[in-house]
Amino acid sequence: MKLTITCAALLFGSVAFSDLLAQGAFLWGNNLSSVPQIRAPIYGVDPANPSQIRRGQSQAGIPQGSTVYGGALLLGTGFTAAIYLGDDAASTMANLMPPEVMGITPFRTSTAAAGWTPQLTGGDPTRPVGRSGVNYEIRAWDNRGGTITSWAQVMAMGGQVAAGTSGVLVFGGPLGGGTVALPFTDGIRSFQLTMVPEPSLIALGALGLGALLLRRRK
Repeated sequence: MKLTITCAALLFGSVAFSDLLAQGAFLWGNNLSSVPQIRAPIYGVDPANPSQIRRGQSQAGIPQGSTVYGGALLLGTGFTAAIYLGDDAASTMANLMPPEVMGITPFRTSTAAAGWTPQLTGGDPTRPVGRSGVNYEIRAWDNRGGTITSWAQVMAMGGQVAAGTSGVLVFGGPLGGGTVALPFTDGIRSFQLTMVPEPSLIALGALGLGALLLRRRK
């Protein structure tokens, strides 16, 4: 009997330990069927004001908001969304330098799903299950027919590519996996693309370029 209890305890302990060692995971997207349900459609450039940065829920969102967007809902594989993660319990872009891309996807192609990305599961090999206070930011851009495949390329274009961000948010719970429930991007709200990069993103691009040049010199 004692042997049975001991074996069971060891088995349970090994499962818990493996959970801690596993890479953290999360659900992400802007149309989530989780509870509470989240819908935050993403919009294209406002033709009347292409340099405007705008965020906030529209009437099409869940929860519903009152923000009005002049651009069309993003639709199809010509637009890309990606999620970037960074440490730790911070609310400014400066604390996401350098951010790490942990998922990338085109937008959905059905007109009934315009503005939505799929609901996806992301894994983070740099942070274990149970890590809390993890920042995320969803970024979207016009990929110019699949030729622009990264945010670094967007930044290198210096405002010539329509792009936008959700702003920096924090997962509401620790990264999941195994027996630990997956957190999700419940803080996501609608935003629109713009033709002028946000000042903080310009700084981010400059930092990335500086790091690349430093690496080449070494």
